[in-house]
Amino acid sequence: MRRFFVDPAAVAGDAAALTGSEAHHLSEVLRLTPGTEVELFDGQGTIYRARVERLSRGRVELHVLAVTPPAGARPHLTLGVALLTGKKMDLVIQKATELGVDAILPYVSRHCSVKERNANKEERWQRIAVEACKQCNRPVPPHCPGVTDFATLIASARADRRIVFWEQEKRHTLADLLPAAAPPPASLIALFGPEGGFAGGEIDEAVAAGFTPVSLGRRILRAETAVISGGAILQYLLGNLAQG
Repeated sequence: MRRFFVDPAAVAGDAAALTGSEAHHLSEVLRLTPGTEVELFDGQGTIYRARVERLSRGRVELHVLAVTPPAGARPHLTLGVALLTGKKMDLVIQKATELGVDAILPYVSRHCSVKERNANKEERWQRIAVEACKQCNRPVPPHCPGVTDFATLIASARADRRIVFWEQEKRHTLADLLPAAAPPPASLIALFGPEGGFAGGEIDEAVAAGFTPVSLGRRILRAETAVISGGAILQYLLGNLAQG
């Protein structure tokens, strides 16, 4: 069944409407016709099964057939990701969304090749997250605010468990910090460094802010690989990849 993002304000009782790019995609790209059933998600957790009723220029009217309310609470995972070059951030946003990560916080650290905030890229990341939600049947896109800096990020981080992945860490592993026999924390934030690695002193600053350095193993991973694989492992350890 095709999925579309609907503005919560555009749903009233058993009536819903799509406008803009979503209406264009349904009517002009996919060429769906009245009577077709689709799935709508409002970005706040509610899912609607709906039937296309009327098509007009720039607008699609639908009849809501069934409503699935938001799911219950589960461990909340936030990834702090240093800005990466080229389209690597696009890939990270897409895959983190597919994995069910709750928030992605882009930031600038001292060794980042990309230093300046780009509003166009931030809007692009939001679009990528919404498109990924359609693909993976996810009702709520991850929170992805504007780019911040490393010092602000670690000072404002709020989570029951805070970790920073560091290739030079020799003591702590994820198995140590998140043992399978223990209940998972209600919230966790994990920091991933830039392509050039964390600068001298940044790990000390993170530790002082309550973060624990952790290793992903003996191999040196590409920055985007570290984020995607680390996010997947964390979701598994938190129980967020289980059925149901």
